[in-house]
Order: sequence, then structure tokens, then C-alpha cells
Amino acid sequence: MTGDVEKPLVLIADDESNAVMLLTRVLERDGFAVASARDGEEALDKARSLRPDLILMDVQMPKLNGFEVVRQLREGSETARIPIIFVTAAAREPSDVAHGFKLGADDYIRKPYNYHELLARAHSKMQARRLEERLQRRSEELEALLRIGAEFNQRLGLDELVELVLGTTSQELGADYAELYLFDDKGRIVSFAAWGMPEPPLAEAEQRLYQPGSTAGWVLRSGDPVLVPDTSTHLDAATDLAEMNYGCAVAAPLKHHGKLLGILVLAQAAVNSFSESDLRLLRLIGEQAALAVRNAQLYAELRNYAQNLEEMVEVRTKELRAAQAQLIRSEKLAALGRLAAGIAHEVNNPLQPILNCLEVAIEDVDSGDTVDTEVLRVAEREVQRIKTIVSRLLDFARPGTASDTEEVDLRSLVQEILLLTAKNLEQRHVRVRSNVVVEQPLIGNPAQLKQVLLNLVLNAMEAMPEGGEIAIDVFSTDGGAVIEVTDTGIGMDAETVAQIFDPFYSTKLDGTGLGLAVTYGIIEGHGGRITVDSEPGEGTRFSIWIPYMQP
Repeated sequence: MTGDVEKPLVLIADDESNAVMLLTRVLERDGFAVASARDGEEALDKARSLRPDLILMDVQMPKLNGFEVVRQLREGSETARIPIIFVTAAAREPSDVAHGFKLGADDYIRKPYNYHELLARAHSKMQARRLEERLQRRSEELEALLRIGAEFNQRLGLDELVELVLGTTSQELGADYAELYLFDDKGRIVSFAAWGMPEPPLAEAEQRLYQPGSTAGWVLRSGDPVLVPDTSTHLDAATDLAEMNYGCAVAAPLKHHGKLLGILVLAQAAVNSFSESDLRLLRLIGEQAALAVRNAQLYAELRNYAQNLEEMVEVRTKELRAAQAQLIRSEKLAALGRLAAGIAHEVNNPLQPILNCLEVAIEDVDSGDTVDTEVLRVAEREVQRIKTIVSRLLDFARPGTASDTEEVDLRSLVQEILLLTAKNLEQRHVRVRSNVVVEQPLIGNPAQLKQVLLNLVLNAMEAMPEGGEIAIDVFSTDGGAVIEVTDTGIGMDAETVAQIFDPFYSTKLDGTGLGLAVTYGIIEGHGGRITVDSEPGEGTRFSIWIPYMQP
């Protein structure tokens, strides 16, 4: 930081020795430091080298006149804003005064002058210059903050952001070395980074900053809470420790909503090299850095949460798929139970001819006669009949997954279901009419689609306790196949239709309430849709649409 306030420096450019001597006494008595030049070239050199706070300029001087000196000073970036007052007896015409102002002079005072007026004008011009410089610095600080804030907020990775904060702040304030400490919610150090040389490792930095008996008197080890959570104590300790290796150091807190996130420290080799404006800019940068650090922390937390959420969703999805597969298998077994009586009768029918044929063949063997081959062929046909029934039953009961997709011939699908249910339908006095007018196969899971159609046919059969008719119509529309199962049964009211696909909802005393819920899930899994149209006493129509190409 800067030391004692220096006296304002006034440069007197005048070739008259007496005038210079008198002005020097007046200005020094009023607290100014004074330098002088006896000609225009000397005035130009001293203005450039000394950069005074004010120049009192005579117009008529040897080598270069005052007008030319002012023109050249205003062309230089380092001397363009130095206040200049013409103190002369030569420029009395309005045109001369206008010419001086046009070149960049700040004021005119004519000889002879009143010393009090001269001092008042000198103070006024230097104050105006200080205000202008302050405004200029604030404008530059604002531009720097806008640029730095935009750069900080573009970095979402914390490590990248920390590196950017250190490098940008050091370059902006001309630091030789920078440190950034970050703390967690309990005040424990969680991150340390340095810019410039030397760069101590984290362990050394923690010991250097938090060892007992340090300048600020506060103790902290890595992972331990800060015993003195006062921000000013943190800053003093960080500054004192940085000054152990450098001539001058400043520090700023990174605070977000009153919470200390970290400390930013800058150091320079030269003593008293940081100004008040540097410290003010560092604090403003610290505010921007705190916001960016907090955003980066929140982004990291959100990213971790999203990653964990994806893993949780994946686990839950697997669990749901497994549960759905189990549900489908359970409902398939329930459907097999509903078919059991018909299947048993269907298998039992061929057994009697087989038994009769075998008895005839045994009698022929016992009597020494030739066995009638036609009798054996009858037995063989009946065995094949049983084999076909069992094969279709096993094919239906075979476990399958949603990913087991292949081409499904809808005509064969309908025929297989009718063969499975033929005896049940016959016993219930239910006639079946089928009309399949599609040739293009579906891409789907054949076992699941068989389960859907079987469930609809059995439901239709059970809705006609006195017998009736089931119509199965299959046709193409809207890039997919439509399967309609219509019965002439008792029908359903609007309330029942609204709940018919809800799990565990059933109108049967011994029903599980899962059949149509599973059916709905299978059709939805194939990218299709299922609807129902029913009226009490008018029968029911289930309509399924499945796209030919799976999404």
C-alpha cells in the first residue's frame, strides 16, 4: 500500500527568473512541490519526465513557445491530461486566448495577477484533474469487471475457473504471485492454487497459512475447522504470510450471500506497490470470482446429481422391466389355467383311440397274427395330434422378453390361438369367425402378441355364458395392422370401460385384474394402442393398432 501522501507537484515554465522565484515561494508556502523550466524544450522534457499535477505556462519562451509546448503535451498519452494554466502578459487578444484553449489549455490568467486567485485556480484545476482521473479509473475498472465477469461465468469447471481467476487477476493488477484458498461449509480448506513463482504444494501452503503461532494467531490444519471465522482475520493472516516472501501483498474475500468461500491473495516484489484503487478493484474481482466459484460448485453438484439420477433411473428401469416380465409370466400362467380344462379334454380325446389301437395290436401279437398296420397308423396320428397340442401349449408358455422381436405372421397367429381355444369355445357353445386380410408381417414379440390375442378371446368367451359369437378381424390402416376382437356378450357400462385397463380391476369374482393391464402394457411396448367400445347388452369390441415398423 502507498505510504505518506506526496505534495502536489507544480511545474513553472517561464523564462523570467523573478516571476519563477515569486511563484515558487507562493506555491511552496501553500503546500506544493515546485519544479521550473526556463524555455519551451526544458518545459516539455520535465513535463514528460516528472508528470506534474499542474503546469503554469508562459506563452513567450525561448526555443518553443507555450502554444507549441501545449500542443505536443496534448498529443502524448501520458501528458494529455495534465492541467495547464497559461500565465502570461502576451496573450491579450481574444484570438490568442481562443487559440490556447483550442490547443488544450485549461485556463488563462493574465499578468499581473492576484496570488490568491492563482492559488484558487491551481487548486480548482488539480481537483478537477483528480476527479477526472478517478472517473477514468472507475470507468476502466467497470470495463475490466464486465470483461472479467463474463470470462469467469463462461467457466463451469472449478479447476479451470480457479486457474483463470489467478491468471486474470494477476495480469490485471500486475502481481508477481497469487494464491487462492477455497473453504467448505465448515470453514475447512478444500482447495489451494497458486500462480507465479514460487508455488508451494498444498500441504506446505496449509502449514504456512494455518500453523500455530502465526502472525494472526489462528490455527487450522487440513480438514479442521477454522477457529477464528472472522473474515478480516483471514485476510490479515493471508496478507502477512504472503509478505514473508514478497515486499507487498493484498487480499480480498470471496463471499457469497455472507458466506466466506475463499481468499484471493496477490503479492509483488516491490514494497508499497499496490494502490487503494488496486485494492478496490481486487475486492470487486473477488465478488465476481465468488459468484463464479459458487456457480461452478452448483454446476458440479448438479452434474453429480444428474449422473446419480441417471444411474438410479437405469436401476429402476431394470427393476420395472423385471417386474413387468414377471407380471406377464404370471398372467400367462393364469391364462393357461383358464385353458386347462379344454386342454385336458383335448389331450384326453386322442388317448382312447390310442389305447384301443394298442389293445388290438397286442391281441394280434398274442394270437400270432400279423399286426394291422392301419391300426398302428391311427395310433400314430393321434399321438401326433397330442404332440401338436403340447407343442403349441409350450410355445405359448415359453418365457420371452420385450427385445425378442421378429417377424410375426398375423394369419398364423390367429390360427394358433383358435387351435388352443377350440375345445373351450366348443364347450361354451361359442362360434368364431375370423377374417385376416393382411399379408405384411409385423415386427414384434410373437409370444407376447399371442398372449394378448389369447387373453382377448378368453375374455370374450367368458362374457358369453349362454354362448354367442366372436369375430376376429385383421386389416391394415395408417401404417400398421388392426386386430379387432368383437363378441356378442353382456357388454360393459361406461364406468367399467373407464377402469378396464387399470391394474387389479376386475368384474370377475375369481379374476386377478391384471390380464388387460398386461395386455395394455404389451401393446404400448410395441408402439401401438388399444381401445374398447362397449354397451351393456350390446357386446364388446377391443381394437388394437400396432405399427408395422417398431419406433
